[in-house]
Amino acid sequence: MEQRIKSLAYRVSAFAGAPRLLQRVFASNGVTILMYHAVTRRPLTVEDWVFVDEQHFLAQMLYLQKHCRVIPLREVADARRGRSRRPLVALTFDDGFRNNYCVAYPILQRLALPATIFLVTDLIDSDDTVWFCRINDALCRTALGWLSWEGESYDLSTAAARAEAHARLQARLKTSPHGVLLERCRALITALGDAPGKPIAHDSAYRMLATEEIRAMAASGLVEFGAHTCSHAILSGLSPGERTREIAASLAAVERLTGSRCRLFAYPNGRAIDYGPADVAALREREVAAAVTTIDGPNDPAVPPLEMRRYCIGAGTSLAQFKLLTHHILWKLQH
Repeated sequence: MEQRIKSLAYRVSAFAGAPRLLQRVFASNGVTILMYHAVTRRPLTVEDWVFVDEQHFLAQMLYLQKHCRVIPLREVADARRGRSRRPLVALTFDDGFRNNYCVAYPILQRLALPATIFLVTDLIDSDDTVWFCRINDALCRTALGWLSWEGESYDLSTAAARAEAHARLQARLKTSPHGVLLERCRALITALGDAPGKPIAHDSAYRMLATEEIRAMAASGLVEFGAHTCSHAILSGLSPGERTREIAASLAAVERLTGSRCRLFAYPNGRAIDYGPADVAALREREVAAAVTTIDGPNDPAVPPLEMRRYCIGAGTSLAQFKLLTHHILWKLQH
């Protein structure tokens, strides 16, 4: 039944103006926040959902420019209290991939669309990357056709099978505290025949931002930066002291990188179980104005500014689905 509803919704979206009309009916004062990660010129050899190719991204941005009013994230809290003739949207990017600067930023500049990038601050200016990218790289390179690891088997015979294996492996690893996760990740990469600590190449899709790239975007006034912890650790898996350090130190690092007070934050993984009241209180104490989750839905005045909702946009998001997410239609159908 759910799939039939989605199929019908996609067909409805083909009619010009239908999603925007439905938004006026169902969620007229709900600001949309969209979440991206990486934007690449070419698809990865082994698909990872968070890597959106440039052409899909461009089509989505052109739609927003034509049909919506894109505002900075810092304006969402106030904007949602009023009414707008056009649907309000804020753009966010998690982690701080270098392709945000090389691929996404020129498109944002050309279309004059503001955005926020949340930085994993320990990775800036480094040859390292987020752990799931190292797994993807190892899966792209491995000569194995089959993997047995920690009591489970994974088909690696095709690119599609490797993408499915990658998704399964990520889900398993996320259940561990961050330190254990990294140890398991290193063991997995070794089992795949790759080197866990090898430097990430400057032109790699997995490469993270450098200070000069961050400062160039910040100086444009089009891109603002927020903190996404130091290590990308899921906060609920840390001790109270570690949680406070991840928040405080990452906010301070973003301030050093940009020269401006950091008042924006994104919770790693971002589900309701991935953070708690103590983390919200720590952000409030440090005068953070807006924090975002990965809980979906419109941001109406009832949504707390330190727990704002986002729709996740990935490699499998068609333009029809993008419209339905942007205008809250899929969310409305599921709630």
